[in-house]
Amino acid sequence: MRRLIRPLCPVLSVPLLFNPAWAAGQPSPGDTPTAAQQATAPKARDDMPVIDSGAMDALKRMADTLAQAKGFRVTISSRYDVVQNTGEKIEFGERRTVTLNRPDALRVEAQQSDGKTTLVSYDGKAITVFNPDRNVYGQVDKPGSVDDAIRYVVQDLQVGLPLALLLVTTLPAELDQRIQALDYVERDTLTPVPTDHLAAQTEDADFQVWIPTEGASLPQRITITYKNDEGEPQYRADLTDWAMNPDTAPAQFAVTLPAGAERIPFLIRVPRAVADQPPATEFPSQNKPGQNKQGISDSTEGAPK
Repeated sequence: MRRLIRPLCPVLSVPLLFNPAWAAGQPSPGDTPTAAQQATAPKARDDMPVIDSGAMDALKRMADTLAQAKGFRVTISSRYDVVQNTGEKIEFGERRTVTLNRPDALRVEAQQSDGKTTLVSYDGKAITVFNPDRNVYGQVDKPGSVDDAIRYVVQDLQVGLPLALLLVTTLPAELDQRIQALDYVERDTLTPVPTDHLAAQTEDADFQVWIPTEGASLPQRITITYKNDEGEPQYRADLTDWAMNPDTAPAQFAVTLPAGAERIPFLIRVPRAVADQPPATEFPSQNKPGQNKQGISDSTEGAPK
């Protein structure tokens, strides 16, 4: 039997969360262009990407609903591609239950398609990642908010957290800065409830989202295409069992470790300090679907997976 390249870490999220929003010298959304800039700006063409105002209104309602919520619980059932050395795409799966209680509590319980499980928990003081299959865990102090913890987990600890963008309070601004084109596709009547099907383009990925036409604006389905990666792999997720502002207790975000659990250190990525070497780019190994996961084993060795 041939050896397949399998994901070493759970699939990461939309690659929009921490990439620089604007290139150097490019104005931010709130900047007003000068008369000279307006005069030299390229004229719009019929084939240039456009943003549909109705689609943007629907997307903003979804973003505001998630960003302003005190908390929520959701089940994310996903399938994602891993590109093999031959170019073949193999699909893997994962199911996660995410419980968020702002400002400072998060619990993510994950099960991969091969049965392996992982628990990520944050209680406002420390981040804990527990791998019950190996009975090992990593823990690091990180006082602050869920937003702070998520950025630390993904950027510094390089632990995969799917659709992390949906968990931060800056979601509306993040989407506004990164979306280059947005279309309204259709009103989908085959989803569990009728949904608005939207399609967006960003610099690194294209994504589609299905949002209910009535009731709470909570995403029901998300598809991401990593168009700049070899083979253009996809990530596909159904988001179900939404519960907004659920009753939670601090004990729900505590991790009870079994006897004999071994604590192992996290390896935190440190930027290069040598002047004649280029600095490490943000997210040198994003663990996106489709990457050769064997290529990141050295950077994550010692961290629970």
